[in-house]
Amino acid sequence: MQRILEPGQIESLDRTAIPRLRMPQRAEVFSARAARLRQLADGHPLGDYLRLMASLVDAQQRVLDTFQAERPTAESIEQAQLHCMPLVPANGGYDAGRWQPLLARLLDAMSAQPDLPAPVRAVLERVRASSPAALDSAAQSLLAGHGKGVDAASAPFLTAALQVLWTGVASTFDAGDVPMLDVPNVCPMCGTLPVASVVRIGGAHEGYRYLACGLCSTEWHMVRVKCTHCEASQHVAYHVLDKTGDAAASGADLQAAHVGGDVVRGADGRPALDDAAKRVASSPIRAESCDDCHSYRKIFYQDKDPFVEPVADDLASLALDVLMGEAGYARANGNPLLWQNTETA
Repeated sequence: MQRILEPGQIESLDRTAIPRLRMPQRAEVFSARAARLRQLADGHPLGDYLRLMASLVDAQQRVLDTFQAERPTAESIEQAQLHCMPLVPANGGYDAGRWQPLLARLLDAMSAQPDLPAPVRAVLERVRASSPAALDSAAQSLLAGHGKGVDAASAPFLTAALQVLWTGVASTFDAGDVPMLDVPNVCPMCGTLPVASVVRIGGAHEGYRYLACGLCSTEWHMVRVKCTHCEASQHVAYHVLDKTGDAAASGADLQAAHVGGDVVRGADGRPALDDAAKRVASSPIRAESCDDCHSYRKIFYQDKDPFVEPVADDLASLALDVLMGEAGYARANGNPLLWQNTETA
């Protein structure tokens, strides 16, 4: 039987509403990432590292499954909502003191693996021998996004524990609890920068671009063809690698080609889908660059590969980072499973 809407119900419908958030799915957030890392590891030059990180991410899921997350106080949640601030800010304002027991459980899970390489086992023991004060200092550095003074080999394991804590807390909230921030390119849950963005498929998220938080696994909507760092839109371009690992296309090569809904602008402004643009259109991984701030972030397309996972695919596409660096663009922020710019403690 056809449903007849009452007066007022029609006006309340919003068929064009875009889901603002994709909240972390506690039961599978890390297991899905681990599965993707293993899939990407096959035949990859960094396959051993990807498999090691997959083991760590699997351990994260096991720890998260039994972790009873404690939310911030009702007063702090109310204040965050009132002032449009992150609910569980990574850099101050949220008690991160519960992360070290999670780290100990992750270290135990990793150490229990019989085939763990000796250098990795040495890193785990070095972390285990660190004082609580030293670990807290390192955590604050990592949460600030720079990792200064943190051993680069230890950083992914410390970050993994912080991810479990923040993802566990984030998963206790509904999307309606999360404030709308004045700054659209930071995570509305924890206030950190996104690791990458994903154009999603399926249901209400079909065709929309979401920025992905590398700390709490929350995703939030941002319009496409807009720099995720400075929010400019006039000089955005897309770059991919061809099968040989060379640059297949860049903003200089394309001529205003409409690529999957994203506009890559050229000097003459003529709309033409040449061979380079076709290669961009078929790629599930692109670097979205901005000539206003000279930075870039990667963007992944589920319609080209439904299994893309932002943290895993970002880590597995370091060759594109090399290309972008050579082209003069700076990466907007790093990957939580790889800290290349840390200093030795």
